[in-house]
Amino acid sequence: MEHILLCTSSSLLLLFLFNSIPITSQFPFGSSKQAHDHSNITCIESERHALLQFRQGLIDESNHLSSWIGEGCCSWEGISCHKITGSVLKLDLRNTVPLYSDEDYHCTNCLGGQLTPSLVNLTNLRYLDLSSNNFSGIQVPAFLGLLKNLRYLNLSTAGFDGEIPHHLGNLSHLRYLDLGDSGFSQVWNSLSTKDLGWVVGLSSLEGLVLSLVNLIGAQNGLRSINMLPSLTTLELYSCDLFIHPPLSQVNFTSLAFLDLGENNFNNYMVPHWLRNLTGLHDLRLGNNNLSNPIHGLFDQKTSLVHLDLSSNRFDVSTLKSLCNISSLTYLDLSGNNFQGSIPSEIGQLSKLTILSLSGNSLNGTIPTNLWQLTKLQDFDVGDNSLTGVLSEDHFAKLRELKSLGLTGNSLALNVSSSWVPPFQLHEIWMGSIIVGPRFPAWLRTQNELEVLYMRNASISDAIPSWFRVLCHNITSLDLSSNSLTGNPLEFKQLKHRPSRYRYRDISLSSNKLDGSLKSLPLDISYLDLSHNFLTGHIPQLEDGQTSVVQSLLLNDNRFTGTIPEDLCKSENLTFLDLSNNLLSGRVPPCVGNLRDLIVLDLANNSLSDQIPSSLGKLGSLTMLHLNGNKLVGKLPASMQHLRNLKILDLGDNELKDIIPAWIGERLSNLMCLRFQSNNFHGPISDTLCQLSSLQVLNLAHNNLSGFIPHCFNNISAMVSGLHGRYTGYSQESLQDIKGGREVEYYAFSLLLVNSVSLSANNLVGEIPDGIMELVQLQVLNLSQNHLTGTIPKKIGNLKQLETLDLSMNALFGAIPESLSDLYSLNSLNLSHNKLSGPIPSGNQLQTLTDPSIYEGNSGLCGKPLPNNCWEHKSPTKNGPIHDDKGHSESDWSWFYAGIGPGFAAGLSGVLGILLFKKSWRYAYFKFIESACDKIWVKTTRLRRKFR
Repeated sequence: MEHILLCTSSSLLLLFLFNSIPITSQFPFGSSKQAHDHSNITCIESERHALLQFRQGLIDESNHLSSWIGEGCCSWEGISCHKITGSVLKLDLRNTVPLYSDEDYHCTNCLGGQLTPSLVNLTNLRYLDLSSNNFSGIQVPAFLGLLKNLRYLNLSTAGFDGEIPHHLGNLSHLRYLDLGDSGFSQVWNSLSTKDLGWVVGLSSLEGLVLSLVNLIGAQNGLRSINMLPSLTTLELYSCDLFIHPPLSQVNFTSLAFLDLGENNFNNYMVPHWLRNLTGLHDLRLGNNNLSNPIHGLFDQKTSLVHLDLSSNRFDVSTLKSLCNISSLTYLDLSGNNFQGSIPSEIGQLSKLTILSLSGNSLNGTIPTNLWQLTKLQDFDVGDNSLTGVLSEDHFAKLRELKSLGLTGNSLALNVSSSWVPPFQLHEIWMGSIIVGPRFPAWLRTQNELEVLYMRNASISDAIPSWFRVLCHNITSLDLSSNSLTGNPLEFKQLKHRPSRYRYRDISLSSNKLDGSLKSLPLDISYLDLSHNFLTGHIPQLEDGQTSVVQSLLLNDNRFTGTIPEDLCKSENLTFLDLSNNLLSGRVPPCVGNLRDLIVLDLANNSLSDQIPSSLGKLGSLTMLHLNGNKLVGKLPASMQHLRNLKILDLGDNELKDIIPAWIGERLSNLMCLRFQSNNFHGPISDTLCQLSSLQVLNLAHNNLSGFIPHCFNNISAMVSGLHGRYTGYSQESLQDIKGGREVEYYAFSLLLVNSVSLSANNLVGEIPDGIMELVQLQVLNLSQNHLTGTIPKKIGNLKQLETLDLSMNALFGAIPESLSDLYSLNSLNLSHNKLSGPIPSGNQLQTLTDPSIYEGNSGLCGKPLPNNCWEHKSPTKNGPIHDDKGHSESDWSWFYAGIGPGFAAGLSGVLGILLFKKSWRYAYFKFIESACDKIWVKTTRLRRKFR
């Protein structure tokens, strides 16, 4: 709605400007009547010849210039002449047919080719319009500067490229110049200029349109334009314009229309010279990151009708300052920093037809007097924090309303089932507010509805039969994330749909719809029925039918049967998601015909047979999910042609192959590679190290053998954290092992994942030090292999590590102290190895108290295991451990270490003397015998005494 009004406003201004040019009174604006009005005017022969030469340089596929024959050039299509002299005054070759293009973006209605200098011979030419054509990147001809009598020159949206020739500055009589671009066409200009000084020569200029012209090099641009005192219309939308240093004096004070939108002036204040433009009718400063304007900037803007300050950094004080501009009919303040409640003063703007306050931080209720703005056609307060219950009374006076935006607030709509609204809405935006629980019966009265957005609107009801008829006219329907029940809608194609509504978007995902889908829509470009309970077969097209669907999302239902080959007739298909169903059979080889396919997700079905080699034809494919099926055989070599592939998930199948070298050599854009739970065998190819953008590598649960490649440190995305550009879609997901369990990462969270899982294979050798350089790793799982050696001491480099699993290997030696440096670690498993020595303590390791993570290592001791190990205790990083008597553990270790050798040395000395010295030996045994006699005598006397 906003774009329509914006274009209408611009068109009215241009029409006003055009009507002010005196030559326009001599011929009609359109060209359809020219043949009748100029049938008796004699054509100047030299000018007729010049026109024929001009035509020879053009490409006219639609035969638009078929009337350019015969002698009377004044009656040719697009030509108007002077009524008396016969001089050609007007050449209007503007393409008025909508630029609908085929798959090659080729405009069949456009003129193209070259512009020949023969136009210079049209010496009295005052009006030249070549806009909305396609000249395929040619430069704007410098000879146009020789058409000295030109008043009107329009080359907009016509495929021109390069530097604007400064020769255009010679057109001193020019009143209107449009070199800009609409930004909404498949054909566009790509013009630039490093110096706008040439515009100073356009002293008569009243309208200048340079929208989307690159002015980043023209730092004098605004100063040069300021030299045009007659200027009434200035459009500099999205030009990378410089507004600093500010203008000291403003000469274009006659400006009525000024568009400086989307130039990103980056925290500058609103230019103070705008205060002097008191005659402005239309001011557009949106998307500039401007901060609060100077005080009283709009006090003198008594003629201002259209004001766009969207997507800036203004606060609520700005909002209040605008409430005195009683002439306003259009006010867009969306996307600013408004906080607090909506000022009730806005209710004073009684002429408002468009009001947008969306995308701010406004809270509280909607002021009562806003519902008194009886001329409102577009009212949008979406994506704020507004509260309250809206009843029928709130809308009683909004009879002109065409678009209502309430999405993303804490609002509730409470109206009776018999309510008949006073308006006929074209657009309804009520997502994430409370509309239910019953299906809104008042929608039945809205016969002009084109857009209906009630996503997550708390509707728990069956779709009524009358809505199935209403929705045939709706071009964009989103009722997803409710609890709708019943059968899905029947999507019937309207035979006489207006051309601008050729295609429809339908989303009914995340509901409770059941039953079968009777037919596929033929005029719906986006269809999302995912996350329901739909059953039966995916329907086939009837003979001779073709579908325009571009996105087909039927995932997470209960569809059975095979994938219909009729889907291959949908040549425009870019997103196809049939995952998480009960589909069987093979992947149709004809899928290779879908050359525009970007996402193909057939995961978690029961598909069998081999992967068809035709998939190698899908050169645009970025995501391929075939995981969770029963696919067998080898990877087709043709898959090496999928150069744009970012995600390749073939996990949980029965594939039997080696890891082909071409994966690393050809698929250089891969970010996620998942082959988990297949029958891949042989070594891990070193070529995987060439995948510099790889973030997820999951080869777990296969039969891989050999060593872990030492070159993993070449995977720069896991070293630097600089990831490639991700082009996923909202339902994109990837399964991976984390913390000993399988988890699913969704959508853009994939950008945050860095994981290597090689578990449950037959890998041997040591853990390479190269892995310790992958400092962005969050998951490292090397469990259930035959790895030997020690845990690398540099394990502490992996500061981002959250999950570490090295269990069920043959690792030996001590656990490195640096393991305690892993502050993010929340899952650890070192069980069933041959590790020994004390378990490091401190930091994050103190929170991992489950002894099972160390079990099966008989040589380990210390917490959380029950056995202490004083003899194995080594000093901690925080200093030696002291006992209660002040002796350190190392002191007692030396003491105990000396007892054994000392005792052995003393005993050896005594025995040696007794062995080699007879006299000592006799004396020693005599002493022993005497001692034994004395002991015997004493024990005998004691026995007798006790008797």
